[in-house]
Amino acid sequence: MKPEWKIHRRFLTAGDIQLCCVDFGGNGEDGPPALLLHGLAGRGNEWRSTASWLTQHCHVFALDQRGHGMSDKTSFDYTYDAYVHDAIDVIEQVSSAPVILIGQSMGGKTAFLTAARRPDLVRGLIVVEAKVSEDPEAQKLVRDWFARWPVPFPTLADAKSFFGGNTLTGETWIEFLEERPDGYWPLCDSERLLAGLTQSSANDYWPEWEQITCPTLLVGGERSIFSQGEMQEMARRIPRGRYIVIPDAGHDLHLEQPEAWRRVAEEFLSELELDGR
Repeated sequence: MKPEWKIHRRFLTAGDIQLCCVDFGGNGEDGPPALLLHGLAGRGNEWRSTASWLTQHCHVFALDQRGHGMSDKTSFDYTYDAYVHDAIDVIEQVSSAPVILIGQSMGGKTAFLTAARRPDLVRGLIVVEAKVSEDPEAQKLVRDWFARWPVPFPTLADAKSFFGGNTLTGETWIEFLEERPDGYWPLCDSERLLAGLTQSSANDYWPEWEQITCPTLLVGGERSIFSQGEMQEMARRIPRGRYIVIPDAGHDLHLEQPEAWRRVAEEFLSELELDGR
């Protein structure tokens, strides 16, 4: 589905850097605001298909997190503390009310840490494909993933073929690239992002996870790169948590199975309204 709105980008200051926040608009009068956070190497635009229906319920914003998309790439701090501070700054600037906070992978971890540290800013939380335990292998796995990219891609057609062809995933991932004289490269500095990942992946975030009190939906793919058991345990350890698996989906489930993703997210949103919060 092609969106019927024109995307508006807002450039906001968070500390000493500038962040790009995509404003998809939406039901700002009757529904709560929503902030969407992408995963490593992504950008706010990747939530376009989600925004095509989420704007019926919320005023939707999607952040290019630091080092990604059109946001500042000069920082050397890519720890989760930095990402969380950015999310807090953005929420306080775009909304006067608590938000629905949605994040995938790296963005999912940023989202739940934000909800734990500033519960006053988060009305409901959706965490997609993220974990709380330490992950000492994360840097190697991500480095190996980047190493498999045959960059520079000679053309966008080559890139689309690599990322999945004529699918929502393939169409979306080519937007994470920029053209340079020798071809197409990622719109991020992978080495800086990996350096931040090293420190963050050594931490265990169970204590902060267990501080979350807002209604929380965890969504995982049947072919998740993470343990189904850990995500089930995450839901069990907080008072208002629930875990749902999307069949035939992997880590980018919001792109791989967009209709199933929509069903589970909208069901959660409808219960939030019934919950009276």
